[in-house]
Amino acid sequence: MPTRLLRKLLQSDRERFLESLLESATDYAIITLDLGGRITAWNRGAEQVLRWSEAEVLGQNASLFFTPEDRDAGAPAKEMEIARDYGRASDERWHVKKGGERFWANGSLMPLVDEASDTIEGYLKILRDRTEQRLAEEKTRQSEAFLRGVLESSGDCIKVLDLEGRIEFMNAGGLRGMEVEDLSAILGRPWASLWEDDGTAAAEEAMAAAKAGGAGRFTGLAKTLKGSPRWWDVQVTPIAGSDGRPDRLLAISRDATDRRQAEAALRETVERYSLVTRATNDAIWDWDLVHNHVQWNEALYTAYGYNPHEIEPTGEWWIAQIHPDDLQEVENHIRAVIAGNGDEWSHEYRFRCASGHYATVLDRGYMVRDAAGQPIRMISAMLDITRRKRAEQELEVVHHELGHRLKNVLTMVQAIASHTLRNSPSMDVAREALAARLVALGKAQDLLISKSAEEAEIGALVHSVLEAHRASEPERLRIRGPRVRLSPQAALSLALILHELATNAVKYGALSNEHGYVDLVWTVTEEMPACLALRWSEHDGPRVLEPKRKGFGSRLITRGLPGDIGGDVKLSYEPAGVVCTITAPLDSLAASAV
Repeated sequence: MPTRLLRKLLQSDRERFLESLLESATDYAIITLDLGGRITAWNRGAEQVLRWSEAEVLGQNASLFFTPEDRDAGAPAKEMEIARDYGRASDERWHVKKGGERFWANGSLMPLVDEASDTIEGYLKILRDRTEQRLAEEKTRQSEAFLRGVLESSGDCIKVLDLEGRIEFMNAGGLRGMEVEDLSAILGRPWASLWEDDGTAAAEEAMAAAKAGGAGRFTGLAKTLKGSPRWWDVQVTPIAGSDGRPDRLLAISRDATDRRQAEAALRETVERYSLVTRATNDAIWDWDLVHNHVQWNEALYTAYGYNPHEIEPTGEWWIAQIHPDDLQEVENHIRAVIAGNGDEWSHEYRFRCASGHYATVLDRGYMVRDAAGQPIRMISAMLDITRRKRAEQELEVVHHELGHRLKNVLTMVQAIASHTLRNSPSMDVAREALAARLVALGKAQDLLISKSAEEAEIGALVHSVLEAHRASEPERLRIRGPRVRLSPQAALSLALILHELATNAVKYGALSNEHGYVDLVWTVTEEMPACLALRWSEHDGPRVLEPKRKGFGSRLITRGLPGDIGGDVKLSYEPAGVVCTITAPLDSLAASAV
């Protein structure tokens, strides 16, 4: 919207046309300010870029859309001062939209001058959102920095050649490999001229293949700038220009000097090591590192089930049979030995048999080196230790489970003892209650131990805990329900709850007279998630009154199982007898031991 000043300035048809043009420039925020920096006009572009409407910003200071740090630094006032002194203030900085979102903008601030009086009457601010461009530029810079980092970190000699074969670029690894101290000494030189003997022709053929759109490869001898002879494995590929045709060439050379020397030493070696025997059940392999050829003895067939036609005589085949989780550590050990960190190695890993299952093996070997100390062969024997490792693992599991159960039992015993002693009226009563509760706990633990498993079956647990009450009059405890597996923690908690319910029934409830009985039934719900629903209900006992004071037994019933594994326990004192309902998700009952 134009201000009075703009309306005064824009009187002619041309000026009205310009005013309309400014309003239609929605990609630009065009704002006018008075001499104090307050906003006097705000076009549609400003509303689109900054998201405030004109009505919201008129009369407010232009610092409204500057960042807090720029406001603190006085940037709005400095910008006006520069525009006043130099006729324009241009900047690129972060600004703030309505709602606090930041965006990157380039903008200009220019004074509005009254031509008649040649005085500044205000300022014109033009902003354009350049956030996407800035982010794209930043991404490009990061990508370029990454590529430079990759090139600089590579140990290969990486070169860019023009189509005539002259060197335009060489990375840091190449400079080190070619012993170049001054880059200018290598730039512009014909790359093919660096090669010895037949290498020059091979380099020219490789470049010709790359210029034709393919890839050229060869191995050749080239001297460094200091005269050191080195062998290189080379690949030359095209770099496409904007028209898709080769514009430059990329030559990557890998130092193969050590390998070539090892090959030459191996060819001169006439002594052969014969360590493969038929008198052992251990699989023995002999790995020729130079030619990547592995020879196995017959134990690989008898001990691990392979047929000769299934075996590829390469190091890759052996490595492919190593379990993926063990592979990296095995490779690290082998690399360390090859690098000269001793000549012997020993490692345990899982080796895939022909049947598909993995055998645990102890592999012991040593490195054979040439006269120069370079590794040329590796010989090793694999001993199958699967049974020993399985026994160790089973023992470890037993120790872990024993410790876990012992900790849980001791924690529960401590809680039972503490609460029993705190809430009992006398030591005799406490002694009797504590002994009974520990007996119930012990029976549940006996059941877990006797099953030698991580879970107990609920029916066996119920009968074990209530055995003393069922011995003389079994018909007074009517028990039924499906088979449900309980974790150790759930079994211990449920055992204590059943013990407390039975004890209360004998003292005060349905089992305290000659006619009462207890109905104990549990079911598993069909809807998901599946839940165990257990109900203890007493019948034909003395009339029940809810106790005014709840002791530890009541609290143990209502809080024990929910506190251990979740679920819900409700205890109600019906006139006909006590009713206790327990519901708990089956997943929690099985997982609480973890």
